[in-house]
Amino acid sequence: WYQRRVREAVVSTQSTGGGECSGTYSTCEDLWRALENGGRVSGDRLWRMPLFAEYGDLLKSPTADVNNISSTPYGGSITAAKFLERFVKCDSWAHLDIAGVMDSTQSSSYLPKGMSGRPTRTL
Repeated sequence: WYQRRVREAVVSTQSTGGGECSGTYSTCEDLWRALENGGRVSGDRLWRMPLFAEYGDLLKSPTADVNNISSTPYGGSITAAKFLERFVKCDSWAHLDIAGVMDSTQSSSYLPKGMSGRPTRTL
């Protein structure tokens, strides 16, 4: 609804997950390159993840139009991205898995220990 009403040129979603890098799913090569460059400049590392079609099959349900979780314990991050992909009707789309990077357990050269706000600088 929001996307149709506001008509944004780029849609970005974020969710929990991750580690030292924000797992990044994108349907647009130009958007991925812009995010990757922004991450390189800001120090917020991104890692491009695949949107393999077969992971969309894990969202099938015998009782609903679609499950919002995987039917198996595998591919949680990619199935979350595949779930969102069903509803985003925009050519420039990215989903960043950020929870694992939003809280630093130790200081680094550019981040203090604690809540980091990653990847806000990249976006």
